[in-house]
Amino acid sequence: MKNIVYIGQYNGIIGGIERYMQKSAEILRRNGFAVQCLYMEEGGRDQHIFSAAFDRIQHFSPESGFLKMADLIILHNIIDVKYLQILPRNKTYFFAHDHNIYCQRHHYYMPIGRINCHRTHNKWICRLCSLGRNPAPPLAEYRKFPALVLSEFIRGNLCKNGFEHVVKLPAFITCSEQEHIFLPDNELRILFLGQLIRGKGADLMLKTLAKLDIPFRCTIAGEGKDRRILESMVEKYGLQSKVFFTGFVSDPAELWSNSDVLFFPIRWQEPFGLVGLEALAHGVPVISFDLGGVREYLSDVCGALIPEKNIKQATETLTQFYRQPELLKTMGQNGLTLVKNQFSEKQFVEKFKELIGGLQ
Repeated sequence: MKNIVYIGQYNGIIGGIERYMQKSAEILRRNGFAVQCLYMEEGGRDQHIFSAAFDRIQHFSPESGFLKMADLIILHNIIDVKYLQILPRNKTYFFAHDHNIYCQRHHYYMPIGRINCHRTHNKWICRLCSLGRNPAPPLAEYRKFPALVLSEFIRGNLCKNGFEHVVKLPAFITCSEQEHIFLPDNELRILFLGQLIRGKGADLMLKTLAKLDIPFRCTIAGEGKDRRILESMVEKYGLQSKVFFTGFVSDPAELWSNSDVLFFPIRWQEPFGLVGLEALAHGVPVISFDLGGVREYLSDVCGALIPEKNIKQATETLTQFYRQPELLKTMGQNGLTLVKNQFSEKQFVEKFKELIGGLQ
């Protein structure tokens, strides 16, 4: 049995990184791998659910026996450079889930106007852009390790920042077998699922909803520092009877069954957007602003890609979805087919076995 060690920041769920760690560990264990987890600090929700995904979990220590027994080590977050020295380069991968390794601001957009960036890291320009608040990312040290990514978009960003060995792992998701019913109450049920922070764009969604002239109901599932701002916007636009906040949701299964469309109104360049893929796996079409790696699975066959921040087109698209329920049904079926063909659990496991087989 091969021993896999994940190294992450928290022992609970904060966002997409921890969800990915949890779900991938569960799959690997079902397929005969042993998966351990080392975390850097306490934090996150549903710690009991997160911990149960692994054979063992403990706080990171350079002397940990997990590291000595590991056949493969995967860094899911940036850790202190001093710890990299104890990790064997021939069996350690850095998993680039976001932009932190080459963006000093972490968001990969400018502080003024939030204009998305496409530069490689430059110590002077990036220091100025981050207003000196964050240290420079340890690019030189992490380039010594091979990297894992979920999208060609992130692969390209890593390569232009000097990474020479970048492996793309196929994303995975389990499809729902339940038939999806659209517009049961003759109102468009819109779902936002994610952290309530600026980059996720929930404020752009609310500006869109304020212009909608159709019956709709919107559920905002998630927590974050922008919740109060968003609640104020709901009051400002008079949407109190149409927009509802659920807070953090650990199991979104019921959310999918009660939604007609996932709105993914991202402001930042989403590295991949697993939540969009999860929607498609439940037969729910997706509307998203066309940024980052989302276009690698989303097209007009199973939803809609909207030009960045184009609220007018987003409004028109949601209106079209409401007026053409058969279109929603077709898109939902197409999304399920896409996920089954391209993002299966089997494909992920086969690629992972290939990855381990290539280790020296």
